[in-house]
Amino acid sequence: MLKRYAMLIAFLAFSPLANASDFSLIDTRGHTHTLASHRGKWVLVNLWATWCAPCLAEMPELQALSTSRDDLIVLGLAVDGQNARRVTQFAEKLKITYPIIAGNTEVAQQFKPKGFPTSILYDATGKQVLFKEGPITRQEILEVLDK
Repeated sequence: MLKRYAMLIAFLAFSPLANASDFSLIDTRGHTHTLASHRGKWVLVNLWATWCAPCLAEMPELQALSTSRDDLIVLGLAVDGQNARRVTQFAEKLKITYPIIAGNTEVAQQFKPKGFPTSILYDATGKQVLFKEGPITRQEILEVLDK
């Protein structure tokens, strides 16, 4: 019995859907984003890289989603380690208007990705409700939002 309990504790501690911890990310325009500051809205954190073809392929769907839903904040965390100006220019070429964070792999590690893209969705209370490694579609996100 004790062994089962220990295994359950270990699973919960290392599960991507374990307790969502708050984060603090500063976008390329200087705005700080935290779960607490967006309480009452869904928050989608999308980890991507300029060299990642699947990441770039999903960005137009995330852009469309971000402009169609007032109850959703999309945050794009670039993990390249490039300066903010270069990441901003890259996003602008793709016509991305949601907040972009010029991060690196250290910043990304708080979300425990195993690869890119990785998307993490938090509900309006700040609870992590989706952790998806690999490309995500607008429809997949809408299915969770509309439950």
